[in-house]
Amino acid sequence: MNTARVIQLDAHRPKRRGGPKEPEAPTGSMFGKGLTDSDMAELTARFADPSTEAEHRDRALFLVMSSTGLRAAEVLRLKWSDAVKTPEGKEGFWYVRKGGRTLLTIPSPQALEAVRAYHAAAGIEADRFFHSLPNRAKANERTPLTTRSLQRIVNAWNVTTASRRKVHPHALRHTVLQRVHDREGSIAAQMKGGHSSMVTTSRHYVRPYHDGTQHLDWSAPEASEKIGETDA
Repeated sequence: MNTARVIQLDAHRPKRRGGPKEPEAPTGSMFGKGLTDSDMAELTARFADPSTEAEHRDRALFLVMSSTGLRAAEVLRLKWSDAVKTPEGKEGFWYVRKGGRTLLTIPSPQALEAVRAYHAAAGIEADRFFHSLPNRAKANERTPLTTRSLQRIVNAWNVTTASRRKVHPHALRHTVLQRVHDREGSIAAQMKGGHSSMVTTSRHYVRPYHDGTQHLDWSAPEASEKIGETDA
C-alpha cells in the first residue's frame, strides 16, 4: 500500500539586510509630458523674427500647435477652405479628429497671421496650411507636409519636455491641454483636446501634486484676515 509522504517546507524568510528599503524618487514623468513655461517662452522668442521660408514655417507651426493643441495629423490637415466665423467674430477651422468626429478649433490671431506671412514669404498659394520646402529636383514642386517631416522639424528645435524627453509634436498638445486644465478645469481641457470622455482628460492632465503656494503667503495681513473669517 502506498503511503503519502509529508514534506515540510521551510517557511523561514531571510531577513532583509541594511534596514528598510529607501523609497525611490518619482521620475520626471510626474511633471507631465509637455514643455515647461520657460521653454515655451524661449521658443516664442526664438521664432519671433523669421527671415527664411523654413523660419516662417517653424514660427507658423509653433504658434498653431501651441494655440490649438491639435494632434500632428490634425495640424497638417488644416485648410483655409474649412474656415468659419464664430459668434465672437474669431476665425475657426473645422477638422476631423481622431475617431472621425468633426470638431472646431480656433487658432490664435497671431498663429493665423504667421501662417499668412509664411505663405507670402514662400510664395505659396494653396489651401492647406503647411507644405514641404520646394523640391529642386522636381521643378520646385511642393507637397503637403507629412507627419514624419513634422516630427523631424520639431525634433530640430532641440528642447526637452518636463519629463526630460526630446520634444516631439505631441508634446505641444500636452503643453496646451495641461495649461488649459490647470487654469480652466477639466471640461475646458476636454473640449480643447476633443476628448470623447472626461476620464481621458483627467487621466492625463490631473497633476500628481498640488502647488498652492500662491494662496499661502502668511506675511500678507489680508491673507490672515481672510483665513480668520473661515470656519474650521
